Amino acid sequence: MADTAPQAFSPLSGHIGPVGGPHHAGVVLREVAGLSLINLRGDAEKAFAGHVETVLGVALPTAPNTAACTEGLSLLWLGPDEWLAVSEDGDSPALCARLEEAMSRVHHAVVDLSDNYAVIELSGHAARWVLAKGWPQDLHPSAFKPGQCSQGLLGLAQIVLEQTAEDAYRLFVRPSFAAYLWDWLVDASADVGVRVAPPDAPT
Repeated sequence: MADTAPQAFSPLSGHIGPVGGPHHAGVVLREVAGLSLINLRGDAEKAFAGHVETVLGVALPTAPNTAACTEGLSLLWLGPDEWLAVSEDGDSPALCARLEEAMSRVHHAVVDLSDNYAVIELSGHAARWVLAKGWPQDLHPSAFKPGQCSQGLLGLAQIVLEQTAEDAYRLFVRPSFAAYLWDWLVDASADVGVRVAPPDAPT
């Protein structure tokens, strides 16, 4: 019998357009595919935090709008008892199982959201300037820098924004808004030039 297992499908498939663009472009856009995205809920003051650190290898960030990062994994603060784990291993069922096993005696919630977000990376020397066209919060380096994250509306799309480097950001958006957000970023980048990088390729 032929293999009929469902195949992963990106909400940006067929929408991004041709890869390439001016080498001197102020902005580089790419889709980041294959991430494990896991929502964690629990009490940061109790055993929950210790179990999360044991499994993921990074301590829960407890300051609002901060991210704790290690190689291949980030933990984004979403609220006093809520975090988003972003792992590059791509095996979210296995990671969820490890978390559930470790926290079996602790009040918690572990939800796989890997199919519930599209992830777009925005980088380049004009990336902050482009975001500022639609982001309601202060993006000046003194107010928002690598190791920080936030939630809000960019254009009409609700996103989670993570700054991963001085000139690089990840935008987590619901699949139904992914194409809209991509087009918004392309349009907002028209003044500085935009280059499209292959998914998961270095920028």
